[in-house]
This record gives sequence, structure tokens and C-alpha cells, in this order.
Amino acid sequence: MKQGQCGGQHPVWGRAWVLLALLVFCPGCRHRQPPTVMVITPTGGMEYWENFDHAVRANAEAAGIRTELAAPQSVTDYTEQAQMVENAIARHVQGIIVCPAHQLVLASVLQDAVRANIPVVIVGSPIALSTKDPAAFIGLDEEEIGRLAARRFVALLGGKGEVGVVGVSPTVEESSLIEKAFADEIARSPRVKLVGVKYGLSDWARAHQAVLDLLTEHPNIKGIFTTDEFSTHAASYAFDPHTHKRPLLIGVSDERNELQGLRSGRIDALIISDPHELGTRAMQAMRAALAGKDARSYSTQLPVAIIDRDSMDANPTVATLLRRTR
Repeated sequence: MKQGQCGGQHPVWGRAWVLLALLVFCPGCRHRQPPTVMVITPTGGMEYWENFDHAVRANAEAAGIRTELAAPQSVTDYTEQAQMVENAIARHVQGIIVCPAHQLVLASVLQDAVRANIPVVIVGSPIALSTKDPAAFIGLDEEEIGRLAARRFVALLGGKGEVGVVGVSPTVEESSLIEKAFADEIARSPRVKLVGVKYGLSDWARAHQAVLDLLTEHPNIKGIFTTDEFSTHAASYAFDPHTHKRPLLIGVSDERNELQGLRSGRIDALIISDPHELGTRAMQAMRAALAGKDARSYSTQLPVAIIDRDSMDANPTVATLLRRTR
């Protein structure tokens, strides 16, 4: 009887069994797939986080690392973001890059990731973890954001007038840090008074109403500071850009629409940062962590800048943002 008939062994089946045996009994073969890093941002649909994700992916692909992106619909969806971290842990991903929307809500689940030996790189706002827990922290100087806005208002108002704030939420750590720094800096100028703080909850319509409420409650208000992209966008369209009666508007935003609003006169100043640099630094730290190195040396606080219509074209971050969003 020829081989391959009945009791014989067909050569194709023989090769298949060899391959199966290699997969089962060669653990190293199974782990040659690229590591997966979950990237979780505070919200989706924003140019800032799209640019951040693009930088993360580009640096990951260059190192043979696979990334998966996730984000809740709103920055105030803390529990959804926490669930995304829990799902990543359950899937045993090799790393997590996260920008926490809420310091306390995310702290416990990120501690679970650390206990599972999953490197965690935190970006944006700090979180209530031991300094030894995260692989690295790549942050922005929220307090400097508040100080820059306050100082510019003092200069524009000649050291006198009422100002208000439209923030995200009193429970969003990043916005709260900005607001406190702004209030502390305004308090240094006795004739400039902070008269009200409203919240837009990262929603354009709510932020628009918050701006109108500030005007109704404080008709003499001379300036409004908006601490996120949603409230900045809402405030920039709340007034006729051709009237000189509108309050001064200083906002936090890296979105193309608001950069154009600055150029057209709907906004008086913007505070910006570089999302590409944030994403690049985050993945550099993660690559070091995955290689078994101490990634904490990559921890840093990236700069922020305030720009106006006269200075925006000379700012390299503006050129980068406009180029990447065309």
C-alpha cells in the first residue's frame, strides 16, 4: 500500500501536523505577534486628539507596535473611559496610554493595570497614583494656561474690569486646575474681578448658554475665558464679530476653526499646545517601557503658549496644526 492511502501518512497532512506542533509546543512562536497598546483619550471627534492619535500611530508603526484607539463620546463620561481601561486589562494588552478625564475615577482602574504588570503612560493631566506606578507622565502645564489667560486679560483691560469663566465641569481635574490658577492670578490685580464661573460640560449648546448666562447676570463683564475647545467654539459664535461691544474672549483650543476665528477677530487670544509632540513623547515612553527600560526618564511637562492675531503666524505650533488639519 502506498503512503497516503488509508493507513499511510499523506505528506500534506504531515506538514500540517508539524506546523500545529510548532504552534502548541513553541511558546516563542506564538508571542512573535506585535505588542498591542491601547490608546484611550478623553473624547473623540476633536482635531487635537486626532493629531495626538496620528503621532502615536506613526511612532508605534515605526517600532512594530500595534495600537488600538478608544474614546468616550464626552469628556464627562468618566465611567465609560474607566470601562475602556478595564476592557484593555481584561484583554491583556501589552501597554496602555491614557489621558484621564477624571483623576479619582481613573485612579483605581489604572492601579489594576499596574498590578497586572501592564505599563501605563499617562498624558495630559496628572492622576492620583504613586510616582512609581505609571511608566511615565507626559503632561501639560494647566496652571500656566490659567496664568497666561489672566495676565493677558489684565493687559488688555488696562488692569480694570470684570471677567468670567466658562469651564468644562467642576469635577474635571484639568479644567479645575486651569480655573484655580486663573482665579489666583486675577486676584493679584485688585481692580480686575472674577465675577462668575459657568460650565459647558463639553457640549456646544450648553457652553453657548453658559456664555449668555454670564452676560445676563453680569452685563458689565469685559472678558470671558473659556477653558476647552467646546466652550471656546461656542463663545466665539455668541457675538457679532463686527461689534466692539462684545467682551474680550480668550480660549483654550488647538482646533482649526478657532485658529481661523482668531485670525478673523472672533477671538482675541488662544492658548495652544502641540498634540503631535504629546503623542510622540507618549509613544517614546511606551516603547522604552515595553523594552524593559525605566520609562520614567521620559516624563516631562510640555509647554503651552498664548497667541493672538499678530503673533499666530510666527508660532511654529500653529503652522504644524494647520498643516496637519488641511
